[in-house]
Amino acid sequence: MTETKGKKALSLCILRVLEQHASEQDPLSTRRIIEYLKEDFGMIAERKAVGRNLILLTEMGFGLSTYHDNGKGYYLSGAADPESFDPVVYDALLRAPITEAGEKKLRRIQPEVPVYSVQETPVTLQTAVFDVLDVLREAIAAKRQVTFLYHTAHGDDGMTAMPDATYTVSPYALFLADGRYCVLASVSGYGRLLHFRCDFMRQTRVLDVPVRDASELAECRDGLDVIGYVNRAVYRQDTSEPYVLLCAGQLVDALGDTFDSVRLSPEGDNVRAELKAPWTAVRRFVLTHLSQVTLIEPERRQKQLREELYVALSLYPQR
Repeated sequence: MTETKGKKALSLCILRVLEQHASEQDPLSTRRIIEYLKEDFGMIAERKAVGRNLILLTEMGFGLSTYHDNGKGYYLSGAADPESFDPVVYDALLRAPITEAGEKKLRRIQPEVPVYSVQETPVTLQTAVFDVLDVLREAIAAKRQVTFLYHTAHGDDGMTAMPDATYTVSPYALFLADGRYCVLASVSGYGRLLHFRCDFMRQTRVLDVPVRDASELAECRDGLDVIGYVNRAVYRQDTSEPYVLLCAGQLVDALGDTFDSVRLSPEGDNVRAELKAPWTAVRRFVLTHLSQVTLIEPERRQKQLREELYVALSLYPQR
């Protein structure tokens, strides 16, 4: 077995061990976690390192029952807390590279095919979905069509685009809404965008057939707007909310270019910006200009962003 290396893989591997081997009836001790890490992943881990990463998983919001809770060991007692971190960070954690080959693959496809996070909601531990995401990311990056069996076993709940059948579609983007991964696509002969839930997709494979040009669709003549589609077709509502930002003066033009209506007022050497916009747009703006802008209000979004940055920093430990 090839030995797994890399500190940032340890949290992922511990999470997988807990998911696959631990339960309320059979919680795992630190020693058993270390044994499973070696057996399943070829990873040699010290007791202190495992302890630190268990604490990290707890701080990240995973429902982790510990020795202090049950007096026996560790097991996953529930999904992640939606207030603790962004689902896209969770996606990145589950897909963190644990081998050199995996790291190369991640570098090749992740930057090209992101998952649009539309609403911050918990994601369940359904690792099979990530296999489907791999196929879809490959198809989107290569601009190739995919075919799959679509089986809505739980019925139509508003996130399902089409009834049970085998489909061949042109995939354009992936998005995450209400804790579910979906693919935005078009079907030959139909002139509008559709979305399909990834957890309802079976036997998914890439075809050696080029995708349909999205500009042929009336709603994409000005470009593919994933967030706009989801707000219109999935939520059917305006998800904008009020925000207050403290920005460096040189960001005035960028604020005007990004948001429809911004109220500006001087505050020392900076400007105070009051605006109303979707969280995804505000989050993107703050992260793009991280050293020049501070999110002031609302407090819950400030906390959410702080937790996300904390999680991101934890993936890059000082050496």
